[in-house]
Amino acid sequence: MTILLLALGCNGPPDVPAFQQNVAYRDGQQEGEPNSGERGSVKISEILWAGAVRNDGTYDPSDVFIELRNESARPVNVSYWQIQLEGTHAQTFVIPEVDWKIGVGEHVFIAHKTNGCFPNADWVMPELELPSYGDPFRLTLRDADERLMEPAGDKYMPPFAGGYDLRVSRSMEKAELMFGARGGEPHAWHYYTEAEVDVPNNDLIAEGCRERTLASPGRPNSPDYSGSFSSGEAF
Repeated sequence: MTILLLALGCNGPPDVPAFQQNVAYRDGQQEGEPNSGERGSVKISEILWAGAVRNDGTYDPSDVFIELRNESARPVNVSYWQIQLEGTHAQTFVIPEVDWKIGVGEHVFIAHKTNGCFPNADWVMPELELPSYGDPFRLTLRDADERLMEPAGDKYMPPFAGGYDLRVSRSMEKAELMFGARGGEPHAWHYYTEAEVDVPNNDLIAEGCRERTLASPGRPNSPDYSGSFSSGEAF
């Protein structure tokens, strides 16, 4: 399933879905209709902004992903939700219509391509580009009616975590047990950490990339440096 970038404007074309013509609470019960979100109900929970590294050391700065986590008490259809990128580059990505919902506590992720280190992404967005060399950026998740869910990062500061050290690439993960921490605050994030767990959380990374691309796309995040484990199930 390939993501398409939808143009945003003041007046939509005739084929704009009916839900976009009026702003109201969306229960997601109508065919093709998204759910409305409440602040913090769905969050950006992980960002691999620095690119991926294959086991043989080949580095691809374009091979990035963004993970979402449903922290609400109900499944959520994120059709037509927006991810806004600000910083050294500005762009808005729109998730197209999907016929499924993100389950409660579930992680899903959007990748730039299928032929890289993340062949099993929930969505593929060829337009997805992130600053890969430490430039400031902020991602802001909004629902289909542009209600703010939560930001991740700061458009005036370098990324809070993650990066590429010429050997391995690590993602920027949200500390999921830090209640009250917001995505725009540095202490809410940490580098992906390798930990001995019963169920691996890197199984959605291609086998040829797992040694040098350290991340947990589509799975609960790794423990932070305090030793606190993230909540949720791996499967």
